[in-house]
Amino acid sequence: MNGNNSIKTGIVRGLRLRCPHCGEGHLFRGFLKVREHCEVCGADNSVYPADDAPPYLTLLLIGHLVVPFVFVVERAWAPALWLTFAIWVPLIVAITLATLPFMKGAVIGIAWANGVTRATARQ
Repeated sequence: MNGNNSIKTGIVRGLRLRCPHCGEGHLFRGFLKVREHCEVCGADNSVYPADDAPPYLTLLLIGHLVVPFVFVVERAWAPALWLTFAIWVPLIVAITLATLPFMKGAVIGIAWANGVTRATARQ
């Protein structure tokens, strides 16, 4: 861990979509594009690896939250297959896209707290 960088602080700042260093600047300049330098403290946030983990963790989380409801609805009402797909697929896609930036922010916060950068991740 880097000095006073706690994992909890990193996760909270990441979930708020803020710079993990100062907690004030915006973490992203687009939907998922990390801002190279924080507009408040100037820290380089593009050094933290957050490529594969956020989509995986997002789908894991959404799957565990939504799939039980899919089974409950299927068991209780047995809707037609086309109706099941028409309801659940757009809902799952929307929830996944809405959750993904927050998960990416949390992963960047964890990397920041542990001092993991792209350079250290390759070693």
